[in-house]
Amino acid sequence: MDFSRFPLVGRFVRNRDADPREDRSGGPAAGSDEAAGSWASRIWHSPRFEGARALWGKAAESGPAKRLMSAWEKGARTAQEFSEALRASEVLAEGKKGLAGHFKLILLFSGAINLLYLAPSLYMLQVYDRVIPTGGIITLILLSVVLVVSLSVMAVLDAVRARLLTRAALRIERLACDAVIAENMRARREGVPPLATARDIDTLRQGVTSPAATGLLDIPWTPLFIGICFVIHFWIGILALGGAVLITALALINERATRGALSQLSAKAAIFYVAHDGDLNSAETINALGSSAKMRNRRAIARANYVDLQTDAAFKGATYSAATRVVRMLLQSAALGLGAYLAVEQEISAGAIIAATILTARAFAPVEQIVGGWRQIGMAVTAYQGLRKLFAAAKPAVLHTPLPEPKGRIQLEAVSALAPDGRTVSMQNASFTAGPGEVIGVIGPSGAGKTTLARVLANAAVIKAGAVRIDGARYTDWDETGLAKHIGYLPQRIELFDGTIAENISCFAQADAENAQQIGQKIVQAAILAGAHEMILRLPRGYETELSFGGSGVSPGQAQRIALARAMFGDPILMVLDEPNSHLDADGEVALVAAIEAVKARGGTVFVIAHRAGVINVADKLIVMQESRIVECGPRHGVLAKLSAVGKTQVPSIVAGAQQ
Repeated sequence: MDFSRFPLVGRFVRNRDADPREDRSGGPAAGSDEAAGSWASRIWHSPRFEGARALWGKAAESGPAKRLMSAWEKGARTAQEFSEALRASEVLAEGKKGLAGHFKLILLFSGAINLLYLAPSLYMLQVYDRVIPTGGIITLILLSVVLVVSLSVMAVLDAVRARLLTRAALRIERLACDAVIAENMRARREGVPPLATARDIDTLRQGVTSPAATGLLDIPWTPLFIGICFVIHFWIGILALGGAVLITALALINERATRGALSQLSAKAAIFYVAHDGDLNSAETINALGSSAKMRNRRAIARANYVDLQTDAAFKGATYSAATRVVRMLLQSAALGLGAYLAVEQEISAGAIIAATILTARAFAPVEQIVGGWRQIGMAVTAYQGLRKLFAAAKPAVLHTPLPEPKGRIQLEAVSALAPDGRTVSMQNASFTAGPGEVIGVIGPSGAGKTTLARVLANAAVIKAGAVRIDGARYTDWDETGLAKHIGYLPQRIELFDGTIAENISCFAQADAENAQQIGQKIVQAAILAGAHEMILRLPRGYETELSFGGSGVSPGQAQRIALARAMFGDPILMVLDEPNSHLDADGEVALVAAIEAVKARGGTVFVIAHRAGVINVADKLIVMQESRIVECGPRHGVLAKLSAVGKTQVPSIVAGAQQ
């Protein structure tokens, strides 16, 4: 029997194996899954459990048991696995299915809670109309017991409803988070602003669990309380109905007054925090330029605009919330006064006065709750609309047929692409072919489109026209993750991530007991090829040295070597290196040239964008770019000779150095 399926049993077994009195010499490590399984198996297969094993075998073969185990195993998938399998285009449909059960239960509990809210009114009605006139102490005791039980059940149901709302918010997080981040990254690649961000998920979750959301769940039951007021007396019902209309009108006026500020608040906040994070990342440069006060002033103005909107919404919300509270108290007092008048006129009983007061207060409470928390609800609605637009606009998932391992033949067919800003055309009508085992250098003046070409070749940028092919298959014919395994990319701007150096080199490959050794060998091999192995070993913890956010913790030269090792991890067939020697010393450049020659020797295709002749000297072909276009493409010596002959010396240092 496999006890690893049952977490509680496994936990007990691990505690049992951790007992220091146990003899574990030669056995598996205490507390490990192997130890837990072996101990449980010995007990299970002992003679005393022979009959139990026979019964278990019969039960396990039964239909219900199989269905139960299947459901158990299906439910054992983690939230992370689920979210990774869910595409943005599937979130809306899956969200309706996944949250339908939660909200059905929430509505059911809301109905029960509101019905139980009638208990205090009925209690007061019976006490004043039945107990006091008759002196029935037993009746009072029984009524009190019923009231206590009712309120206790209501408290339990209210707590369960709150937990269900929290669970629903957590479900939203699990359904949407990964898909939103993926769509944000896709939007950044395309140079367009995202329709929604992870902040919107947080805002929506906070709205779902807010007191105002509870008010929204209770407000459908307001007609029930108003109807009971009509049962008590017609004029009390009219008062309750008129009061509900008045408070609802205040809520609608509040919504119209704060709609504009709330719709802009999320966007302004996002812009400010992105800019602020950028300033923090550039704190050293800002201080060195003496611009600290100026930058703080700029951000202070942006923050003032954001805070002004926030304050405006808060002031308006507070005004209407106070007005609603006063109106509700006046209406409650009016119900008490009207009830007293009707009692004096012998049209209702004394108990009905208190009951009417409680019922009208309960009828108005949800609206007051909503008005008090309208800012949170308004921001949650705005966040939901943004998320809905994002998921509706997401492209449906496409299952790609697995393609054979590429050999490295690259073709560009009339490709055009935009700069990262998403507006400027930085490469137009680019076409060329590169074969396996070739090193292609890309040269040209600054702003010619070289980096855009590198981004296109690495599948980092989304092209606007044309096609990029590897071994005849368009990049779009590949699964993006599958294609990335065959491409090594060193961007112009070195980007390392928070984590260990080993994790950065392996692109955070998931290592387990089976492949940890293999991944470790690939990491070291890539570092050796990039000439970074010895440098990494000199760091405080070697490959386990932790980098902070943005990859801080190493010098620019060290970061470039680590990024080069990352590009070579897994022996990709295509290497795209954008100014790979910009931060390297002489030894680093020698190691870079050796790495390029090693990739060439195994049949890989290498593109190198460079401004130094040392790297260009290993190129077989040259591509010259000018004004976003390819103006020359061919064998290195022929292109350099042609450039020298026609006097195109936009890159004189490269031409002169390469001809020596």
